[in-house]
Amino acid sequence: MDIRLVSSLTNDDEDRFASLVLNTMSELLGRTAAAYTVRIVTTAGKVLQQSRPQPAAKPVALRSSRTAMDTRR
Repeated sequence: MDIRLVSSLTNDDEDRFASLVLNTMSELLGRTAAAYTVRIVTTAGKVLQQSRPQPAAKPVALRSSRTAMDTRR
């Protein structure tokens, strides 16, 4: 997904707004299991970025099976 925003904000306002957008996007995406990178480059050249890697898969528990030898006493 590639999102572009064109605005009439001043450079200073854009820098402040970019921080708000980054925090909001990270909050929303943080509620999902998706890996993501949000990168914002402002007109003034300020770069803001936040990433989260794909969460590790939960280990699958293996069922133990008893063999004939296990049950002998």
